[in-house]
Amino acid sequence: MSQDFESIERDVEAAVDGDPASVAERVRTITLGALSHGKLDADALKQVTDAVLRGAQQGIERPDRERTEAMREAVRGLDEALAAAAQATLLAVKEAVGRSSEYSRQEIRGTLDQLGAMESNFLRTLADAGRGATGLARATLHELTEHARNSGTAVGGRIANAGADLARAVADLTREQVQSGAQTLRNEAGLLAALASGMLRGVADRLHPAGSDDDKGGPRDPQA
Repeated sequence: MSQDFESIERDVEAAVDGDPASVAERVRTITLGALSHGKLDADALKQVTDAVLRGAQQGIERPDRERTEAMREAVRGLDEALAAAAQATLLAVKEAVGRSSEYSRQEIRGTLDQLGAMESNFLRTLADAGRGATGLARATLHELTEHARNSGTAVGGRIANAGADLARAVADLTREQVQSGAQTLRNEAGLLAALASGMLRGVADRLHPAGSDDDKGGPRDPQA
């Protein structure tokens, strides 16, 4: 995944330093845009999440209540974008199971594992960012991490709601494995991650249609 992570940081920093009311939507839009390019895999999720959190920290250097709220809103926007990524990954898995002759069964199972770990990875990255921060950013990130652990996250909720679909996907995959002992036709790494990225672009388009009145503020409906 070729990304200009410094550009992501700058965009998030500018968002956090702007109108607090639009921070979550702008950060969600930035994150969705970054994740929609290349392959939507575990490395991409971590690298983009790290870049977003670095940008958010840089945007709250002034120790005041407004900046603290901006950091909270930035993390909310990031969480909602990761929830959209989880939805796109689920859609990609379901598509891949239906076209199992084109995808490596090992890759499908690996993506299911990745999906199940998305919330814990987000919480770990958030905690790591807090430990590496100083001052107001450190205190705010620590508070946000504890709150997310106790109250749950948007990405965790999306994955939990998809539990029945995931169970069916695993059952379909297992049935396919029993019925066919042959290897799949294509085993190139990253095919499913690329499919998930394409699915995310579709999700992002529904959240933030081109030419909408929200073009500068970001998407309105994280559950679309």
